[in-house]
Amino acid sequence: MSIWITPKDLANAENEAKGLPRIPINTQNILRSKKLITYTKTGRHVIYKREWIEEYLERNIKKAEEKAE
Repeated sequence: MSIWITPKDLANAENEAKGLPRIPINTQNILRSKKLITYTKTGRHVIYKREWIEEYLERNIKKAEEKAE
């Protein structure tokens, strides 16, 4: 498995089987512009490392709210 992930790979539903949630390309653009997710560029192509995506997910996991009875 490659450690490099492209935005299109991250937006595909097939990633869920690899343990990563699907993140739409528009959302990725917003996260990059607000500097919430780490990325690198090779030429004009954006590339993520799997560990960078996992770090972002760990920082932004929110606990589920319990419903009041």
